Amino acid sequence: MLSLILLCLLVTGGSLITSLTGLGGGTLILAGLLLVYPPELAIPLHSFTQFSANALRTGLFFKSVNWKVVVFYGSLMLPAAWGAARIFDLINPSLLKIMVGVFILISIIPFKFTPKGEPRPRTFMLIGALSGFLGVFVGAIGPAVVPFFNRLKLSRDGILSTKSAGQMILQLSKIIAFSGAAGINFIVLKDHIGILILGTLVGVAISIPIGKRISDQKFDLAVNLLLALVSIKVLVEGVRELFFNA
Repeated sequence: MLSLILLCLLVTGGSLITSLTGLGGGTLILAGLLLVYPPELAIPLHSFTQFSANALRTGLFFKSVNWKVVVFYGSLMLPAAWGAARIFDLINPSLLKIMVGVFILISIIPFKFTPKGEPRPRTFMLIGALSGFLGVFVGAIGPAVVPFFNRLKLSRDGILSTKSAGQMILQLSKIIAFSGAAGINFIVLKDHIGILILGTLVGVAISIPIGKRISDQKFDLAVNLLLALVSIKVLVEGVRELFFNA
């Protein structure tokens, strides 16, 4: 019971920081889950935290969602995620750690990449398919797609809600793929899933009244440093397990 309470606090804090700092895809939450679960469980469970968080944000800003973009973005997700989930069990868990660790490190590097002009519908179809496939292996795909959503000619609420709706569909596609193609029995994990969803929703709810009060760059720097430390730890563990453990 104590472990579940600590897990709930971890996810609540991660969800709060994610909402306040704009870290796409729940990168911080995934990093925290990797400290508690092996990657073959952390990544599927992470989908539930992100589905619930993005579903709440989508509901709060429902009228601002550009559903045309969401439809194109989500059109190829499920088949892409299903194909990836079919080979998920074939990948060494230590290699999964390395992949996730590298991806988290990349996500905090301040690249200056911005697409030219408003992305076309077929662009969203492509990045949606890539998100579905890669998300199964690295979990936190948000930072890679944020630049595309930010180029939409929408209001701030429109960009936030459209991105959240797209990520909600992504996480639902991953959950279906993990269950159907990878054979993960989420019923057995229902207690953990319930705690993760509760912690996520509490974190998002707390962030709403205080989000406008926090814009400190030092806070963002501290979060990125924390992410870097956790990702390096996960990366080193994966390398050690893969190459040096007998």
